[in-house]
Amino acid sequence: MMKTAILLFFLILTNAAFAQFAIIQDKDGYCNVRSAPGKGNNIIDTLRNGHFTYALDTTGNWTNIDYSKGKTQLHGQVYSDRVKFISLFPAIPVLAEKGNEIVLSKDSIKIVIKAQKFNRSNYKLTFNKAYKDQLELVNNKQYWGTDGGIPQTVYKSVEVSIGSRKFSLPQTAIENLFEISLYNTVANYDSGNDVLYIQAINSDGAGAYQVIWKVEKGQYKERFVAFGF
Repeated sequence: MMKTAILLFFLILTNAAFAQFAIIQDKDGYCNVRSAPGKGNNIIDTLRNGHFTYALDTTGNWTNIDYSKGKTQLHGQVYSDRVKFISLFPAIPVLAEKGNEIVLSKDSIKIVIKAQKFNRSNYKLTFNKAYKDQLELVNNKQYWGTDGGIPQTVYKSVEVSIGSRKFSLPQTAIENLFEISLYNTVANYDSGNDVLYIQAINSDGAGAYQVIWKVEKGQYKERFVAFGF
């Protein structure tokens, strides 16, 4: 446990200095993605404002990003002033943390996140045919948090209150996210657009990942999972 905590702390420091979640923000409403830094005949995609990206590093005027469309993971370069880091929005601080629950709260916003032990009987596990102890799929889907081992913890619920609006993120928002590290949870709120961002770094050590959820105008919109390590 101590080794895992130290590793995650190191990953947070490294991640804060380099890679982090961002959204596209361009006065034209969209941004071109290029195969390499520099303008030319190298446009490979277009992203609308608000699209999640994982900004890896910036060299000169160009930012190296990972992003997804549907189930496809993609990569490219965008002009640096076309991305806005989620961390620049006002933070929702941690109010309390105990056991398998963490509470973040500020003004009219309250987030309660709970974790629980992984119950193997609730899942269909698919193992590698050649390496019988290596987990490949959970409920026939990709999973995050372990490097082939059986998960130990899972999200139980993510409950959000914004003023009079109260709701829980749907199961699809938290499914197949394992090895929960509640103390590595942060949230930011874009009051101008009424968008709440919740993100976490989770891991058993080797299976480190980051997840971010978007709640827009009181409704859950999407999640984005990134491997930043």
